[in-house]
Parts: sequence; C-alpha cells; structure tokens
Amino acid sequence: MELPDPHAESLTDESPGTWTDVLAHLEQTAGTAWLTTTRRDGGPHTRPVLAVWVDGRACFASGEGTAKSRRLVRDARVSLALDTGRVHAVVEGAAEPVLDPEPLERVALAYADRYGWAPIPGDGFLTGAQGAPTAGPPPYRAYAIAPSAVYAFPAGDDLGHGPTRWTFRG
Repeated sequence: MELPDPHAESLTDESPGTWTDVLAHLEQTAGTAWLTTTRRDGGPHTRPVLAVWVDGRACFASGEGTAKSRRLVRDARVSLALDTGRVHAVVEGAAEPVLDPEPLERVALAYADRYGWAPIPGDGFLTGAQGAPTAGPPPYRAYAIAPSAVYAFPAGDDLGHGPTRWTFRG
C-alpha cells in the first residue's frame, strides 16, 4: 500500500506544508470522519466512519450489507473529510478493499490502538469484534483510500503552513 511521492501546492500565498508532517499528525489522531460515496443517481451519500491511517492511507471498515459497501462496488470514488483539531483535511480518491493479510492486520491493530475496538483479521475481512461503531454488523470489509488529492487547512495557528493540496500520481 505504498504511496507515490506527492506534489505539494499552496492554495494561498502562504508556504505549502509537507506531506510527511501532516501525515504524521493524521496517523496519531482518532475521531469521526465523514465518508462520501456516490449514489446510483450521481448524488452524494455521506456517513460517519472511524478512520485510521495505515501505510500512509486513510482506512475505514464497512459491513458487507451496508449502503456504502454496495456503492463502493459500483463506484469506488470517495471523499473523506475529517477535523483533527489542528487540521481540517479532505482525502479524495478511490476506496480499495484491503485483502492482503499483512496490511489487514495493520488495519486491525490501528483500530485497536486508536479506538480500543479490536477486530480479528482473516480471509479478507475483519471479524470477531462486537459491533463496530459506524460500520454495521460483522463481517467488515476494510478499505484503504488510494488518494488522488489530499487537502489540509490549518485549524489553528500552530500548523506552520497555509492551506495545501497534495496530488498523487501513479
């Protein structure tokens, strides 16, 4: 799940931030994020999710029978918005199922670390945990967002850079 090096671009006259600095902050932050998928008619479908960051990508879990999971099969394009208290961030890209055992194990460990929810990874799913908050009933499919762009907007004075867009190619 390695990401290519992103291109940074300031959205104002302020200097752009570094992806490494913002990613390090995002990886340590827990909280509700808002995932937007696309309805069949093209309209948005936005729901809360608990996101974790693994291997530089935002990840989330979803029950197989949920509306968001059905929509992701049809159209993997998503937008994930979150507020860490220090930065408002938006991740745009495609949600890809996490099927390989090692990355799936890292996603499960990240959930246990950030939220105290300890799913058991196996056979491409997260199972064995009592109902995941915001994910519907088990089993859960883990998804990682392959970002095309990430936007970060300072939420306070200590971020050290202005609004920045990182674009990812490859």
